[in-house]
Amino acid sequence: MTVRSELFVADHTGALARADARDAGREPKAVDAALDLSGVEALDLEVLGEIAARAVQYGNGELELQEVDLDRESLFEVPSFLREVLVELGRAEDVELPGEVASEWAADEDLDLTPRSALPLVTSIIALLTAASETGRNVYLWVASAGGDEL
Repeated sequence: MTVRSELFVADHTGALARADARDAGREPKAVDAALDLSGVEALDLEVLGEIAARAVQYGNGELELQEVDLDRESLFEVPSFLREVLVELGRAEDVELPGEVASEWAADEDLDLTPRSALPLVTSIIALLTAASETGRNVYLWVASAGGDEL
């Protein structure tokens, strides 16, 4: 079964409202930016962060996405270190580096991605995180609860 998930830019209040709407199967209000990440869970983004941090030699930091609210198990905030690492990957002088990271990420046995499908996804994630960084907004991941409605 494919996991339904969405990465989006919002403030805390907007993130809570969006998660509530998604959890209830309603169409949420528009946000600055959102990306359908079907098949990608919080742990998958952490793995992407580990690979990217090694690739850009960014050091160590918090990669684990944290639940935003105890009553909203479907909503996670992307930590600043993970956001910074992926933004840095997008700025890398080596234009092949995002593709190499995407290929290594796609090789993870828990992901249903090919290297060819992973690159546009990684590029889209980088673009969303870069836009959020430029506006100073936070980034959240909503993951459908079991039996939740479609995106």
